[in-house]
Amino acid sequence: MSAGWPELVRRSAYSAASFALIASQNLVAWGAIKAFSVERVLDVEFWLTPLSSAMSISSLPPIWGAVIFAYSLLVAWLLALMSFQLARRTNRGFILAVGSVVPVLQLGAILLNAVLPARKAVDEMQQSRATSAKNVTMGLIAGIALVVLAVLISAVTFGAYGYGLFVMTPFLVGITCGYLVNEQSDLGASTTMKLVIAAAGLGSLALVVLALEGIVCIILAAPLAIPIVMLGGVIGRGLAIARHNRRTPLASVAILPMVFMLEAAMPPDAPIVTQYDIEIAAPAEQVWQALISSEPIAPVPGLPALAGLAYPIKGTLKDEGLGATRMGVFSTGTAIEVVTEWEPNRLLAFRVEDEAPAMEEMSPYRRVHAPHVEGYFTTGETRFVLVPLAGNRTRLKISSEHRLRIDPVPYWEPIARLTIHENVSRVLTDIKAKSELDHT
Repeated sequence: MSAGWPELVRRSAYSAASFALIASQNLVAWGAIKAFSVERVLDVEFWLTPLSSAMSISSLPPIWGAVIFAYSLLVAWLLALMSFQLARRTNRGFILAVGSVVPVLQLGAILLNAVLPARKAVDEMQQSRATSAKNVTMGLIAGIALVVLAVLISAVTFGAYGYGLFVMTPFLVGITCGYLVNEQSDLGASTTMKLVIAAAGLGSLALVVLALEGIVCIILAAPLAIPIVMLGGVIGRGLAIARHNRRTPLASVAILPMVFMLEAAMPPDAPIVTQYDIEIAAPAEQVWQALISSEPIAPVPGLPALAGLAYPIKGTLKDEGLGATRMGVFSTGTAIEVVTEWEPNRLLAFRVEDEAPAMEEMSPYRRVHAPHVEGYFTTGETRFVLVPLAGNRTRLKISSEHRLRIDPVPYWEPIARLTIHENVSRVLTDIKAKSELDHT
């Protein structure tokens, strides 16, 4: 019996410490609700997923969101360590240990891990699997943490969207996760690729849960990030197989803040100039009236609307002539524009003084802490030129200037140009339809 009491004490201590750690997350969430919300109730979501409950507070400052998430990661790490240690002593394998860090399931997993009797000694292969499972869990947690910390430092702190965030971060996520999951034994190339992609995917999901990014931005960045994170996974696995010191791959993470600072100090500023035209079966006078009309744009928006990107709804002139104010109503808000050129039936140009947000992030929260929706893709001057043609026809030309301040420019510029093309085509189609309708 004396040999059983120490084990009983250890199991009881494990249970008490685990449940205390889980309850502490509810305590942190409750503190956030009391400090920043007067509407939030202590519902089922609060008790089962306190992190999600705290992150749904619309007035929660980003820094507090970061602190809460960092604490949740620490809790997950400690639960994983304790659960794997107990599973190794009882030869219970790793499934329950993995479940101990999964919200909702973790209570039952911890309880079963604590009360189930120990098994007989397992063979070396089973022990190796348990060890590998521990490394997989640690690799996934490290990858998730790196994604979130990179966005917090680069985007939220420095306002930098560039190679550091979209290239170096997924590369280092791949190296870090690829190394950790293969540290004890080689899992193979296929399993490593799945795990590094899972780490990046779970990290992206954490950004949505933390209201740091929206779903659309993550989808747009995925084609760039996935191949890079896989390349990092290959290198990380190679370092693990070669038995390099753990500090070798992990120390490279320390250079990220410096890269973010440099990109914030020297942001990209790529000009995008576009020109389009359309032939309309109506005289210039009719086209001009359709151009300055305040009626809503009729054609249904396509790709921009699906992606949550800004698209025009209507434009309203407050006056006529040079210096007049034009209100450009977009799906994301209203832009204030000033007329810079005014020649009735010939020329209309205006400059944007106050931008509408470039996109509206798809998110379960009312507010997303994503700086890129404002100031990173801007519009300068837009010019409409009407050229009379024979047979009471008119050629309508439109040129516009934009600036893109997100790297890598070669990746994001085609997306920006596609959005511009969709919006301009819709505007021209609407003007053509209204002009020709009035002319018939």
